[in-house]
Parts: sequence; C-alpha cells; structure tokens
Amino acid sequence: MLDFGDAPQRVAAAYPSYRDFVDAALFAPSWGYYSTGAIRFGDGGHYDTYPIALSPVFGEIIAARAFRQWVRCGRPARFDVCELGAGNGQLCLDVLVTVVRRGGQSAAWRTFDRALRYRIVERSPALAARQRAKLGPLVARVRWRVVDLSSTGTVPRMGDAALVVANEVLDCLAHHKIARPAGTAPAVAFVVPRVGGRTIPARELDGVMSDSRQRRRVRYHEVDLPLAVVPELATLCADYLPELHTTRRDRPAYFAAPELPRLIGNVGRLYRRSEMLWIDYGDTRAFHLRAPERRKVFAGPPRSGHGIYDRPGEDDITFMVDFTLAMDAARAAGLRVVDYGPQSNLLRGTGLRVDETAIDRILQYRAVEWMLALVGPDPEATWRKGSLTWDKRRARGGSMRASVARDLDTFLGRRRNTFRVLVLRRE
Repeated sequence: MLDFGDAPQRVAAAYPSYRDFVDAALFAPSWGYYSTGAIRFGDGGHYDTYPIALSPVFGEIIAARAFRQWVRCGRPARFDVCELGAGNGQLCLDVLVTVVRRGGQSAAWRTFDRALRYRIVERSPALAARQRAKLGPLVARVRWRVVDLSSTGTVPRMGDAALVVANEVLDCLAHHKIARPAGTAPAVAFVVPRVGGRTIPARELDGVMSDSRQRRRVRYHEVDLPLAVVPELATLCADYLPELHTTRRDRPAYFAAPELPRLIGNVGRLYRRSEMLWIDYGDTRAFHLRAPERRKVFAGPPRSGHGIYDRPGEDDITFMVDFTLAMDAARAAGLRVVDYGPQSNLLRGTGLRVDETAIDRILQYRAVEWMLALVGPDPEATWRKGSLTWDKRRARGGSMRASVARDLDTFLGRRRNTFRVLVLRRE
C-alpha cells in the first residue's frame, strides 16, 4: 500500500476510487467488460444466469407473475413487462413466447397478450444489439430505453401499470470498498494504478487500459482515505449504515453502493402501479458485516479465483447484495416490501408447478439452441459452437440431465444457494 501522507484530497482528485475503477472496468466505452460486447452467456461462456440455465421455465414463471400483476391492476388495456439489463435477451424471448402460446389456450391470456408491451432498459448499446439479434421476428414487440437509472436526473414515466424485472442488476452496481480498522473511523479505498515507477492518474487511465498490451503491465495499489472525500458515500453511511462506526477490532471490508437507494427509488417511479422483482445473490446486513472480502466480491468466471485487478475489462465484476440496505431504501422511497426470501418464492401465486417434466423442456430448448448455433442463425454461434460438447467436469459425471436437475434443485431451494428475491410494490 502506498502512503500519501496528509494529502487525501489530492489523492482523491487524481486517482479513481475503488468504485469508479470497477465502474470503468465494466462500462468504460473503449475497454469496459459490458461496453465491448464480448460477453459470452450460458454454457461454455463467461457465466450463466437462471433465465438462461432454466430456459424456458424461468420465463414462464415471469410471464405468470406478469399476468397476475395485470389482473391485480384491473386488466388495463396497456401493461408493460419492463426488464432492467436484459443480458442476451433470453428472458424477454421466453416471456413473449409464453404469452403468445397461452393466448392460444385462454381468452384471458389472449386479452393479456394484446395489452402486453415489453420494455428493456439497457445501459450498454452493445448488449442492446445482442438482444435484438436474439429476439428475431419478436423484436417488433419490444422497445428499448438506453438510460442509467442509478444516476441522478429526471426519471422518465414509462406507463401506468407494469411488472418490473431486475435479474442480477444490483450485483453489477460498482461498490465502494470501506475499510474498518479497529479504533479508527471507516475509510474509503482509492486505486493508484502504476506502470513501472509511474503512477497513472484518472485522466489517463482510459488511454492506457484501451491498449490491451499496456493494460497487462499495470499494477494496482489501494490507498485508504477518509469517508469525507466521497460526500455521497459519507451520507449513505450516516443514513443507512450506523454499524460501520461501532467496530472495536479489525473487521472485514464492507462494500457499499451509494447508487443502490437511488436506483431502487428511480425504478419505483417508472410506473404509477408496479410490482418489482429484484432477483440477485446476496444476504442481509449481518452477513455483510462479518463475511470476508472473498465472499462478497467476485471477478471472472465462477471458481476462477480471479480478483478485480487480475483482468479488468475482460472479467465481469459482481458484488453480493446487501438486501437490508435494499429494503430500507425501498421503504424510504415509499415502496412496500411484499416479500423477501429464496428465489423459489417467485412461484408464489403463479399456479405453476415445476417438476420432472420441466427438466425435459429445458433439455429440449438447449438442444434447439445448439442446433441453431451449428447452422448459424444463433447470434452467439461464433462461440457457442465451442460448447456443444458437454463439459463432463462441470456436469460432475457427464449427465446433462443431472446438471439441469441440479440447477432446478438449486432454484427451488433444495440445494444451498445465495440467490434471493425481493418483491416491492407501488400501488
């Protein structure tokens, strides 16, 4: 660690905070992980998500939640499903296909189909392009908004009634790293990049990191500064995190995203009446105060062991969500906390049963996707072809059915996992 003595404001002005460095590694236009569009979703890719791993079943569950919310709102003539950060578009595709299919079986669902409008709020233009390619002919039923709802500014009112879905959105917020040494006030980490003996100030960082050869030569050092150098973070700690100031011995670092309360509040204002599903891995405040850093921030593919400084711009970086903060922020924004618990709570009130037949349908969909990759129409075909042979190490025995069954058991809470769903409502 470098020692800058008594010049915290000078360091804060010259170098990025831990939070700003992570945000750039994810979203910098020229080198950020999401901005470059090089993400590989699903089996054989950088990471998987339940909307992909359990396709089309996950989409059927969300479609049923949307139908229930539409009925709760009085069956309006216009109803939105609004997805924040839609990944490769798989969930959108599965929801629309489900609604069309069920519309052919039920008059109520047919009316719902006519009312439905799918909205995607996406910060990354590269991912929006991927989503359009994934949706094919259904693209005409979708509208995109490129907006960062975690930032300040006017929030667009997008409609009257909606179901809002945010799957693994909160974990992508860049977090500040707060050190908690015994006997002293909490401190916020800043990052000082160095190449050789020269430090790289924030104004030069994009230029260096955009060159992959230079990027590999950079080394990173953390400097702890007083919270006051980041006023928004100091305010967040004062309003929501009094526990950080009561430590009597060294405690693990805590990761905080000042944007989280703003994001939840802004999403709550998108519609006059809405149910919001925040689906993510995380835990309550007690876990975040005691768990070591390695269990709260992750970089790279699962089990890769990467840290955030190993391959910035090439690795995803995610954080365990503090759901206590999320719930407190929701209440402060005037939203009602309807439910919090395991991801299987998504099934509540849908009338759906997820049983052995779900495994067969998931396997059938995977087979179709892989055949499309072979012949070329799949927009991710260039890399999916490399994953057509099942990875026996990942399947732990070579059975694709067993692997899907494990994913389904994890979703249903039969296997230990850290995914949670927070259901909020504005009425």
